[in-house]
Amino acid sequence: MRLIQNSAKSITLLVCTTTVALICASLAVWQYQRSQQKITIIKKLDQLSQQGVIPWYQLASLPSDWLATGLTVSLSGEVSSQFWWLDNQVVNGRFGYDLIVAVKPNNSSRWWLVNLGWFAGSLNREQLPEVSLPQQLTLTALLKVGNFTSFNLVSNDLELRQGQRLQYITPEFAASALQQPFAPYILYAQPDSALGEFHYQVINMSPDKHKAYALQWILLALAAVVIGAVMYRKGSAHE
Repeated sequence: MRLIQNSAKSITLLVCTTTVALICASLAVWQYQRSQQKITIIKKLDQLSQQGVIPWYQLASLPSDWLATGLTVSLSGEVSSQFWWLDNQVVNGRFGYDLIVAVKPNNSSRWWLVNLGWFAGSLNREQLPEVSLPQQLTLTALLKVGNFTSFNLVSNDLELRQGQRLQYITPEFAASALQQPFAPYILYAQPDSALGEFHYQVINMSPDKHKAYALQWILLALAAVVIGAVMYRKGSAHE
């Protein structure tokens, strides 16, 4: 009977140790893959920076591999009276909002979502920043391309009100709510064009940091194996 109990404990220990080690090893591989992805993105950004500032109307004629997040775009156009506050934006430990506006470039049939920077928030959640928008805007901005899908507390079936606080906004969401065509991008106005504080980063974690996390997970996997082996030996010694 005792032999059966010890055997069951050994199997349980083996399963737990293997499971923990595999999970840690998987996370290490994932972090390493993320580091390689970030290296690829950085190389791409270096290539894009060599292209200089691209007028918005030339985007349609660019090769598909050039149309990527981080491209610098210039744009001039009409600013809609509609604007929104992107909620829960933290900059240097300070809470606030990003100002999102709709801009229709000259001679364009589509509107563009433009992030005009960060504004400090108030302890009173009902009090939003005050802003005065120009009727026309000329700016240089970083292009963001990709999947913008996220949760939102506002239904697409409801009209987006001016100055409304949102958890997230996408070109598709704005097009559906305002019944206007929108370009499938978001522009982040650069410091010389932003009304608020520019804080957008294409790379939010460096490849070296991902590699450090990968090493950390590998060490945890090894620690799990060592601890499991020590516990197995101690158990065997008491048999």
